[in-house]
Amino acid sequence: MNAGRLAGLLPGAAIPVPVPGGRLPTPLDERRDLAEDLGAPVWLKREDLFDDLGSGHKARKLAYVAADAVRRGVDVLVTGGSLPSGQCVAVAAEARRLGIECHVVYCGDEQVKPARPQGSYLVTLLLGPRVSWHERTPWARIEELLAAAAHQERERGRRPQVIPPGLNAWPGILGSIDLGVELAGQLAAAPEGADDVQVVTAAGSGTTCLGLSIAARLLGLRWTVHGMCIGGSADTVRHEVARLREEAAGLLGDATVRGADVTVHGASLGAGYDRPTDAELETMRGALRRHRLLLDPNYMVKAYGGMRDALRTGALSRDVRTVLVHTGGGLGIHGDSPVLQDWYARSFAEFLAPRPSPHS
Repeated sequence: MNAGRLAGLLPGAAIPVPVPGGRLPTPLDERRDLAEDLGAPVWLKREDLFDDLGSGHKARKLAYVAADAVRRGVDVLVTGGSLPSGQCVAVAAEARRLGIECHVVYCGDEQVKPARPQGSYLVTLLLGPRVSWHERTPWARIEELLAAAAHQERERGRRPQVIPPGLNAWPGILGSIDLGVELAGQLAAAPEGADDVQVVTAAGSGTTCLGLSIAARLLGLRWTVHGMCIGGSADTVRHEVARLREEAAGLLGDATVRGADVTVHGASLGAGYDRPTDAELETMRGALRRHRLLLDPNYMVKAYGGMRDALRTGALSRDVRTVLVHTGGGLGIHGDSPVLQDWYARSFAEFLAPRPSPHS
């Protein structure tokens, strides 16, 4: 990873040396098939190939968080999410790799324990963390619930570290700055160079978007960074990016983050997180059939669809190279969401056993 380069670019910051792991650099592919479909030059940054579990960019951010945790003697990682969460997989796997414990908190406005584990939830359970469930609990309470789980661990004599959703607490953002530095180096090797690029990624907490923008500013590059909303509204993401920018200014210096802007697109949100629309699922199917591009139904289908629509409407320029960051999350296609499973059942009915009637 690029910790040494980051230390040079951020001389006043305490940069932890990330725990070794991941396949680096992740590939940057010029996708002429996508360019032909979308009418614009499109490149694909394959963060989904960072690790074996599809955690993708979350695993890169986690490498910095884990290094800081090891340095401080942490012996249990506490994180949380909803059933499709790739972060829960990543944190549980990282805890195993470090030989420490993990405590995962599940909650969400409409989240309930499934009848059988599938997708990311199944992989998380296979990794064996301690699990706490809070069914049909507002997502807005996640910070409170993580703090309560950490308190439980301290009562057990443990030294916990809370890793919030999006890894949006220091030093997780370093993973996204690291990604930006790596991407800039790869673009510089192309004939067009590393300047005049529009970078598109999914925007949950906004950490990835802000980290990419900070990297461009540190390197003096003319990038515009576009975040496609996947969970919260555009206003919610903008507010979170502003909070993260203020926090980063205190750690990295105001001059470093000043001008690190993110353009947030709310049209990509659709019906919301873990509620893919039929149009989004058709986009997921079409991307796989035409481009051999696997998009999960919660993150990447919104990022890809948002990019496509923004290119069509002019919100993104067709005359500038567009880099779509594939952040991972492929396990999401195996999710247990009723909306997703009903669409599968309708789409592939001829290949499936008849479903029992609800009145039988």
